[in-house]
Amino acid sequence: MKDNIIFTGRREQIKKLDSLPIINRGLIDYKKYSKFVGQSGIKNAFSVQATRGCPYRCFYCDVHNMTPIHRRRSVDHIFNEIIFLHDSGVRKIEIIDDAFNVNIKQFIAFFKKIIESKLKINFYFQSGLRGDLLTFEAIDLMVHAGVKSVNFSLESASERLQKLMRKNLNIEKFKKNVDYIVENYPTLIIGMNAIHGFPTETEEEAISTIEFIKNIKWLHFIQLHNLRIFPGSLAEQIALENGVTKEQINESLTMPYNMIPTTIHFDKNFSRKIRLSLLKDYIFNKERLSYIIPKQLQVCSKEELIYKYKSIFPTQIETLDDIFKLAKIDKEDLAIEEIADNNWGELEINFPQQNDINKTLQSVPPLKLLLIDASQYFSDSKLAELKISEPPLGLMAILSYVNMLFGEQIQGKILKSYIDYDSFDELEIILKDFKPDIIGIRTLSFFKNFFSDTVETIRSFDKDVFVVAGGPHPTIDYENVLNENDIDVVVIGEGEVTFSEILSKMIDGRRTSRPLLVEQLHTVKGLAFKHGCGCSL
Repeated sequence: MKDNIIFTGRREQIKKLDSLPIINRGLIDYKKYSKFVGQSGIKNAFSVQATRGCPYRCFYCDVHNMTPIHRRRSVDHIFNEIIFLHDSGVRKIEIIDDAFNVNIKQFIAFFKKIIESKLKINFYFQSGLRGDLLTFEAIDLMVHAGVKSVNFSLESASERLQKLMRKNLNIEKFKKNVDYIVENYPTLIIGMNAIHGFPTETEEEAISTIEFIKNIKWLHFIQLHNLRIFPGSLAEQIALENGVTKEQINESLTMPYNMIPTTIHFDKNFSRKIRLSLLKDYIFNKERLSYIIPKQLQVCSKEELIYKYKSIFPTQIETLDDIFKLAKIDKEDLAIEEIADNNWGELEINFPQQNDINKTLQSVPPLKLLLIDASQYFSDSKLAELKISEPPLGLMAILSYVNMLFGEQIQGKILKSYIDYDSFDELEIILKDFKPDIIGIRTLSFFKNFFSDTVETIRSFDKDVFVVAGGPHPTIDYENVLNENDIDVVVIGEGEVTFSEILSKMIDGRRTSRPLLVEQLHTVKGLAFKHGCGCSL
């Protein structure tokens, strides 16, 4: 216990991911998402998660706090989900794993199965592949199988910083693999991520990363992010040792990646200078864009391409003509071909919807569970520059598991901010209509203030409803989340089993007419809560 916070201990991760149910896609209305471009920069791409956790321990990342041990589904299990999605009408799959190719043998085996099946389907790797683990054989296979875009995370070209951040990327092998793709598959859209502002990073090291990128002809999309320091991370420890304050770290958490936070030790003019150098000399290089845009338009629609460039340069791009203008390109000189298979986005997707529960058939009414993904700002927010939207896959996984265990004892509903409600007034209307018994809220560090406003709205509706927080931010900073918000408990790490044990106790309590108190949850692993809190259900 720290101060008044009780932590029941870390729950062991789910070992066999194949034992989990395939996510029920009928839990949400996918038509609401079809009008938006997703994280992959592609419309109508359906997310699939094949692994959990990451074997690497990069000091800036919060993934290993959520799932410390790397687990993966079997090749057959993943493939069966792809078959199900394909048979439902899906033609675009975004694999959201942080490093899907950690096990290169299974990576190759998966794409061999895709090729043998002769499925007409496209794959996108937005979160990334580990670039130094690929082989030329693996690259050939994934392209042949339908991979259309990949993201690689360089972070830094400095070997010293690679060791400091514990990424330990083999930069030479990384470069060879990227060069191989650029030379042999110019229409495979390659994104590359780099980070600026590591603690102790020198100006020479920062410049070397920019020069490394400039020496590749030609990458499609490049993102230079300013380092975001998460609470409790090794990056935070090193930053604090080098003069950064806790206040600066907390302030930077809600700043967009392209804004220069006070946690960065470089002179702001230097940071702006190298960013401008990358934009001017590479991203908006006339020769590069003249070569690359016709190839991008063989894969992306115009809307998708505008989104991708807008994510790099948000204030001046609304149309393709704006891109041409910035690069001083006469579009009449470009050999632009028609977009291949552009009609895929118009296919009708059919998932069985969750049936409403007939309350009259049950002696005890079902427990009403509302799951909220509070990780997207409303449309009127100045912080929401890009209108993107991803289905809340994590909450869908939890509700699929809960439904498998409890069936009609639970009536579940999933909401995502901006998609299902675009103001707190709209959220209140939903709360009054659904009347939930328990609410689970997921959020990220960037949205921690938005999360607090969401909790305040919920409490104005019902001061006694049981509120559970989960996801990356509550996991890594549960003490502050509990102390700063009127919530009951925080679920640490994976949510399926822990959340289900809470629901089980609530269901049992309703049957015996005994109210559940938070302190009765001491036996549930993976929880944090304040001493003395309680609820009555």
